[in-house]
Amino acid sequence: MTQYYFIDESGDPGRHSTSYFALALVQLVAHEPIAEIATARQMLHLSPAYEFKYHKSTLAQKELFFRCIEPLHFRVRAAVIEKNRLPESPAQSGQDFIVEWITHLVLRADELDIANDILVMDDAVPSLRRTLRLKLSEECKKRNRQRPFAKIISADSKRDDGL
Repeated sequence: MTQYYFIDESGDPGRHSTSYFALALVQLVAHEPIAEIATARQMLHLSPAYEFKYHKSTLAQKELFFRCIEPLHFRVRAAVIEKNRLPESPAQSGQDFIVEWITHLVLRADELDIANDILVMDDAVPSLRRTLRLKLSEECKKRNRQRPFAKIISADSKRDDGL
């Protein structure tokens, strides 16, 4: 059965712009609105398009959000990169940095966990999706493993609860 993986990042991928860069990959069984998140929005009298952002949410919003999603069945894989601890390397674009770390995060999972599924990226431009697809294919060939994603698509986090 196809699984859906939703990935989003926090922080700037630039080498010296922020100290940390974080990625979270959420696995869900469907790509559809999440009733529990809609309930949290209603209970907080927020717009149906309101996007929960941890650092912008009040303590009450965070507590209610986490209580509402507690019954959901999902898995999360995450990475936090402390950029100043990375070895110096030739100049790398922000897009290449994102692709490198998504690849690391995804390929840490067993091939039985992520194989031929669908990756949903927040507002990802076509060049980012293409570069990621190529990098994952290259790394999978080296490791003699099945590709993790049959499709890599872009979505808007304001309309897609998985993001």
